[in-house]
Amino acid sequence: MAKLGFFATITAIIGALTFAGMSSPAAEDAPCVHKDFKTEMVKDACTKGGQKAAKEAMKVFNKDKKIKSCNQCHAKLAPNYELKKDAVEQFGKLGGKLVDAKPAAKDAPAKDAPKK
Repeated sequence: MAKLGFFATITAIIGALTFAGMSSPAAEDAPCVHKDFKTEMVKDACTKGGQKAAKEAMKVFNKDKKIKSCNQCHAKLAPNYELKKDAVEQFGKLGGKLVDAKPAAKDAPAKDAPKK
């Protein structure tokens, strides 16, 4: 009877370690949730390494800028990583490089052009 209990314990431990050791390769290589990038850092990280690289880049930025919580800029984290209204502005004020605005269309009239 003691052997059966010992065998059951060992089997449970091996099963738990096997289950805990499995990782989802899809989660590690997941693409970024956002597709409209407002910062160069996140755009580059997402292009090179997906969501994992973007998280790592943001962690390094936060540490360098002494930001203690992701919630300073994010309203919600996983799965959509919603940004607060002033998140991009905060990022720029802290020295982060923003993605350049799209140039105006060539056919569009200038704002200060005289009207005929």
